[in-house]
Amino acid sequence: MKITVLGSGTSSGVPVLGKNSGVNLSLDPKDKRLRSSIYMEGDPPLLIDTGPDFRMQMLAQGINNITHVLLTHSHYDHVGGLDDLRPLCFKNPEGISCYSDEHTHREIIDRFQYFYDTKDYFGKPKLNFLYLPLDKSGNFSEFHIGTNRIQPVKLMHIESRSFYSVGYVFNGKFAYLTDFRWVDPAYIGFVQDLEILMVGAPLPDPHPNHLSIYEAIELIQKLNAQKGYITHLADAKFHQELADEFPENIIPAFDGLMINF
Repeated sequence: MKITVLGSGTSSGVPVLGKNSGVNLSLDPKDKRLRSSIYMEGDPPLLIDTGPDFRMQMLAQGINNITHVLLTHSHYDHVGGLDDLRPLCFKNPEGISCYSDEHTHREIIDRFQYFYDTKDYFGKPKLNFLYLPLDKSGNFSEFHIGTNRIQPVKLMHIESRSFYSVGYVFNGKFAYLTDFRWVDPAYIGFVQDLEILMVGAPLPDPHPNHLSIYEAIELIQKLNAQKGYITHLADAKFHQELADEFPENIIPAFDGLMINF
């Protein structure tokens, strides 16, 4: 399986609009961080999140088709590019399948009401929104998309609002967890002893709604991942600065990074 990091940046992206110092002026392409998203080659290929940079990310990587999308949560930097799936619907007359939890789906209904127009018209996006499956206890259960075996994982993002995001574990080997403070205890077993664990952590300092970079490193080590990646990065540190201080088996993600496993 091959993973391409389409974007490794936090909600503002890097460079940050209106900031003219530090990382924002860097000429290193690894310091240019579009909003977080990954593409996974497979049968079929999968996309996680469609942020506002989605169109440019697809063009930059030469990806010409998507049939299945997994969404982590409803914040704009993760769903703002949903309408950019529209041209790809012409390639897929049966529509593009978009998986999310119920709360994310409700938020999408509120923001993109024309997706649900009962009258067909030329150019209307055909997106098929599907809820992530639940077991009898109301917990996320494993499901399959083609040959991909996927286990959703519940993540606490904003505790003061009881706002969760969703991480995903693929084939018991790779997990993508972004925008969270802690993993719901019911799911911790799914993210232990993996080959690769990719974790979102914007800043070195503690944050009420995200892991810090150093908390993310500790989590990767605690969960005993063979290799870890830190994504969803802000503009606090240069890529090379992070690479120099990270443990040997943990790597700062960057746009265009390709991972084979």
